Amino acid sequence: MKALQSIRGRHNIDGEAVYVNPKTGNEEFTPNQRRCSTHYPDPYLREQFPMTLKAFDLLQVHGMNIEKKPYYERKDLLHKLLVRCEGTVEYVNYENDLVKAWNKAVEKDREGLIVKQVSSPYEHERSYNWLKVKNWRFEVCDVVGFTVGENARSPFFGSLVLAKEGRYTGCCGSGLSQWQLRKLKDIFSDAPKIPKPYSDMQVGEPYTAVKVDIQVLVKYYQTTDTGVFRFPIFVTSS
Repeated sequence: MKALQSIRGRHNIDGEAVYVNPKTGNEEFTPNQRRCSTHYPDPYLREQFPMTLKAFDLLQVHGMNIEKKPYYERKDLLHKLLVRCEGTVEYVNYENDLVKAWNKAVEKDREGLIVKQVSSPYEHERSYNWLKVKNWRFEVCDVVGFTVGENARSPFFGSLVLAKEGRYTGCCGSGLSQWQLRKLKDIFSDAPKIPKPYSDMQVGEPYTAVKVDIQVLVKYYQTTDTGVFRFPIFVTSS
């Protein structure tokens, strides 16, 4: 990013490149995915979906490792480093009020929060000092089919093909216990096969469509522009 070229020296910034919708002020997943799907996006994509670097933390400053410094000190150094950067780089403030921070995450339709201990060193993975609080959404969907299982799932099935009011909402394979896999597999084996309501291309892989009276509750992060769940996880069925 050109904005970072104004910073002299060698630094290591922890952040995330996102697309921010100028009309809503919210980060959006699908445009971000389109930009990040290629190392060399064409000029039209660059203009249509400009990326912003959300800067969270600082690991090195002028080549010196500062990972063991307290989080609040690293944030202060990061703020001073980015004070002259504008536009495509955004310093992310630390919010002391957890309720306020959570409400903002929900309002902006974000995936959740990373709750950090202000005196903690930099963590390369989740710990008691850095906790991820996920902003799950929940939805009840109809099961309209199943995909082929592979490896440990080969005796059963891969994932459930889901729909809501006739609209395809995604495939869900996570969260199912061995007992649930066996139970659903038995139901699918006896269920009549029906024409596929959605193409294999739309689902993303070959699947078998079946007529069953099963609804499942799933939790997920967000939806794509076409209404497909991101990271759906099975919760329960009825």
